[in-house]
Amino acid sequence: MAVKTDNSNNGFQQLFADVKEYVKLQTDYWQVGLVEKLTKLLSKLIIATISFVFIISMLFYLLFALAYALEPVLGFVASFVLIGVFFLILLLIIIVFRKQLIINPILRIMVDVFYEDSNEKKPEDENHAATL
Repeated sequence: MAVKTDNSNNGFQQLFADVKEYVKLQTDYWQVGLVEKLTKLLSKLIIATISFVFIISMLFYLLFALAYALEPVLGFVASFVLIGVFFLILLLIIIVFRKQLIINPILRIMVDVFYEDSNEKKPEDENHAATL
């Protein structure tokens, strides 16, 4: 009987070691997945920030050029006021439609980044289910 106890203890120890190794591998897998997703998210954020800075810089110069072009027709102050009113109206539109213009696109980007794997597996699962 003592031999069985030793074998069962060895079996339990081996099972415990296997479970411990499995948990470690799963933790590593999740960490690698998280790093990959955060890298994608950070790269999209950096690209968006750089694009935003360039677009703002471009608009700054283009709107100054527009203000100086409108100056002979409207006057110096009125041309800048017109551009300011345009931006005020644009700001109000963005505030009113913030869900469609800001929140939903950001949500789609986050879902694409964090649930990319589940979207790729769905067609395979459907094909597999169709063959069964």
